[in-house]
Amino acid sequence: MATETGAPVDTTKTALQVTDLIKQFGGGRSLLGRPLPAVHAVRGLSFEVRPGEILGIVGESGCGKSTVARMLVGLESPTEGRITLREEPLAEPGKPIKRTVLARKIQYVFQDPISSLNPRKTIREILSAPLYYLRGMTESQRAERLKELMAAVNLRPEFLDRYPHEFSGGQAQRIGIARALAAEPEVLVLDEPVSALDVSVQAQVLNLLQDLRRQFNLTYVFISHDLGVVRNLCDRVAVMYFGRIVETGSTRALFDNPQHHYTRLLLDSVPGARDGTLPDEAANAELPDPFHPPTGCAFAPRCSAASEQCRQSDPELDTRRQDGQQVACYHPAGESAD
Repeated sequence: MATETGAPVDTTKTALQVTDLIKQFGGGRSLLGRPLPAVHAVRGLSFEVRPGEILGIVGESGCGKSTVARMLVGLESPTEGRITLREEPLAEPGKPIKRTVLARKIQYVFQDPISSLNPRKTIREILSAPLYYLRGMTESQRAERLKELMAAVNLRPEFLDRYPHEFSGGQAQRIGIARALAAEPEVLVLDEPVSALDVSVQAQVLNLLQDLRRQFNLTYVFISHDLGVVRNLCDRVAVMYFGRIVETGSTRALFDNPQHHYTRLLLDSVPGARDGTLPDEAANAELPDPFHPPTGCAFAPRCSAASEQCRQSDPELDTRRQDGQQVACYHPAGESAD
């Protein structure tokens, strides 16, 4: 089966699976036994990514997208839940993260390309590190592989002996992508990889990512605020709000017919994205407190369709829908509240 972006996807298998993932920062008790506040960053998150697919994760700042990305690559440990790659558990509560296994199979592309590269090392040294420590290559093997990596991201081999500050943002991001590819991973987690780049350079990097996915049979988890980029690049989209997924579905279906009221608000907030008008949500709209999560739906205080049921219990994703979309809402768009 081919995706909307034209790449083959095996719908019978799962490359990456996240199950009931929870992440809290803080908490516990002080030396005097007093309870300490805990920030609830991710709350019971579950999703899967098929081989060869690009899953986009979108949502407002602070919804937990980057925390999920950091847990996927082992930079943060989950409080609860598990992360599985091709049925092999990589992260589980109470067990050490398999960092070496993770690094070989899942790699991270950072938002800021310049600051993600060590300014004291040449590009040759930066790219050689994963080849040596993760792949165990000899010096001659590394030299050959470096040429292949530079060619894959369309950079000249002589750039290998330069330092990060000598490159533009677009070139630096290509180097960051080459570093991720050096470990020969199956999955790339891309956290706002083009948000710091000019629009013309964004297009070049996005086209490169598409080419690399086909060339190396990669699977992407693509995190972004830019809904235009997500619409053109991703095969499926998961919408996050306050640490949970509130809607997921194919990119076309979700953009053409969003079912969750937050998804509609998110899309309507982009000028020209839907009907050309901006939502009239009040500037003082009530946002959930991460220290004290609400009992019911976290979006209820901002939702015109919210009922008492919404305020009393948090809806789960409806997996019974026939159109492939899943929505966590008691009153999806088009339906009226009781």
